Amino acid sequence: MQKLTIGQFLIKKPITNLEDLVSKPDLYITSFENNYNEFISHLKNNYDSYIEDGILTLDGGITMNYYHQEVWGIDYWDDLPTLWSYVVNVVEDYLVEGEGVCYFPSQPIEIRLFKTHGNKVQFSMDNNSFETEKGIFLTTLLNKAELFFNTLIEELNLSKYQYEINQIKKIRLMF
Repeated sequence: MQKLTIGQFLIKKPITNLEDLVSKPDLYITSFENNYNEFISHLKNNYDSYIEDGILTLDGGITMNYYHQEVWGIDYWDDLPTLWSYVVNVVEDYLVEGEGVCYFPSQPIEIRLFKTHGNKVQFSMDNNSFETEKGIFLTTLLNKAELFFNTLIEELNLSKYQYEINQIKKIRLMF
């Protein structure tokens, strides 16, 4: 059984009702993992509205489930590339300082990662949290971030995101 699953999505149409989003997510979001071709097609078809000077501005989010318990759901979203960058920074700060904290790019929602005991870490996002094994958590999280940024580079030719790839490679050497 997989302990931790992390996904990501883009918002394909404006959300005016959170209950509607949660009950009918396919109307509003496209999952990177479950609908990769649709995800990429949406970005390419709307390239000019999402990309300026090699930077992607895209409403989307990250999802996280721990033992099938939702920790981070589709009702939390922001600028997806910036959100992933912030999450990578949280991991780096955790490894350097023992704790990493940030807020969503446009909202006062806290993301926090800190050591608890032994080889365990505590991850929290807003009012949801869980404790897990450090290596599995960091590896899974960094793999998803790397996949996202590599996709931006390879599929959309957004080479400015090479910085994040280099940062992830550097972080992996730290644990």
